[in-house]
Amino acid sequence: MKTLPLLLCCTLALSGCATLNEQECRTITPAQLGMKDGQQGYGLWRLDKHVESCARFGIDFDRAAYLAAREQGLKSYCTPENGDKVGERGEDYEGVCPADVEPAFLAKYRPAHREYINDMRGDPFWMPWPMRH
Repeated sequence: MKTLPLLLCCTLALSGCATLNEQECRTITPAQLGMKDGQQGYGLWRLDKHVESCARFGIDFDRAAYLAAREQGLKSYCTPENGDKVGERGEDYEGVCPADVEPAFLAKYRPAHREYINDMRGDPFWMPWPMRH
């Protein structure tokens, strides 16, 4: 009976690494994933996780389609208005914005994120670990 909790913990730990299940690998296009990941500001580490997830099921992942769509998604993520929202939510910025728009994004993100951190320091249950969306 003691092995059941251990087995459950191991299963949950292993499943936490996969970004996609088999059905998602078969039905969601890499372009759709790239657009969504770009819009949410994920770094390229996310592409590697998608590729690994689909490879477990013998499914090829179109990196070029993902990257092209991610670039489009980043256009909506990397705006000053969104920088303010991302900072207000306390989300970490993964350095994904192109150099030509990053300064404007960061000009809004940094003060909003700093304010979030300062507000949270008064919360006894707050822990300063990276937050994702």
